[in-house]
Amino acid sequence: MTFLDFIPTALLSGFLLVAVCIDHRSHRIPNWLTGTMLLVGISTQTLTAGFQGLGSALVGMTVGLAVFLLPYIQKSMAAGDVKLMAAVGAFIGAKLVLLAAVVSLVAGASIGLTLLAYRQIHKTNTSVDGILSMKFPYASAIAIGTAVALVTKEFQWTL
Repeated sequence: MTFLDFIPTALLSGFLLVAVCIDHRSHRIPNWLTGTMLLVGISTQTLTAGFQGLGSALVGMTVGLAVFLLPYIQKSMAAGDVKLMAAVGAFIGAKLVLLAAVVSLVAGASIGLTLLAYRQIHKTNTSVDGILSMKFPYASAIAIGTAVALVTKEFQWTL
C-alpha cells in the first residue's frame, strides 16, 4: 500500500468510526457526515486517479446506493444507512462496495440474530411486534463489511 492509497483508507476509516459512534448513540447517521464523506471520497478518488478515479467514485456511489435501496423501500433499513453505503462506494469503487454491502448484510443478520437470542434469553419484548420492531445501529455492520472489503483489496484476493 502506497502513501497515496493510505490517505483515502485512513479518511474512510475515520469517517466510519464517527458514523458508528453517532449511530450507536442516537440511531441516526447525520446528513452532514454522509455528505462530507461523499465529497471527500469523490475528491480523493479524483486526486489520486484523475478522471478514472472520478468515474470509479461515481459508479461506486451508485452501486452502494442501489444495493441498499430495496431494503430502504421495504422499510427494513434507514436512509442514513443507504447514504452511508453510497459514501463508502465513493471511496472504494463499485467492486469493493458490492463486497462490502454483501458482508455488511451478513454481519447485520448476525447482529440481528444475536440481539434476538439475547432478548429471547432475557425475556424482553419477545412478542411478534417487538421482534419486528427491533432496531440496531447498522453503521457497525457497514463498517465490518467495509473492513473486509479493504482487507481483501490489500491482500489482492480475487473475488
